[in-house]
Amino acid sequence: MNTRSALIKVSVALAVALFAWAPATRADDGLANTLEKVSKDQIAAFNRKDVAATMSYAHTKSPTYDEGRDEITAAFKDSNPQAELVSFQYIGHDDEFALARVKVKVTSPGTEGFQPNLVDTVTLFHQEGGVWKVWDIYLVGGDLVK
Repeated sequence: MNTRSALIKVSVALAVALFAWAPATRADDGLANTLEKVSKDQIAAFNRKDVAATMSYAHTKSPTYDEGRDEITAAFKDSNPQAELVSFQYIGHDDEFALARVKVKVTSPGTEGFQPNLVDTVTLFHQEGGVWKVWDIYLVGGDLVK
């Protein structure tokens, strides 16, 4: 087999693979948009300092649900935290969980000693009652920002 023939076969195989994969990608676009909206809506509730609304976007069976609620409640008493979604990148899903890489900038205007930061996480989503909610977040990294 010559180089040209091999290149044509590889190109055809790649094109077939990409076309076969495209419908699945389009189907995931709806889920990605839904999950991004969960993140944005949760951040909006957080910025209103509404613990109940913020937690309504968290799965109540999550192993970190109570701890998260307690941390948010304490943060709202002692400071004025504000969050901003910097980026949301859908990763994928299986039959139970969906994942996204979520970066959030957190500031706290007027809070002495607070350093604005950028939190980089992998966020797991899981449905509760047919609604996607945050199951847990895993810290990938973080940086102090100006």
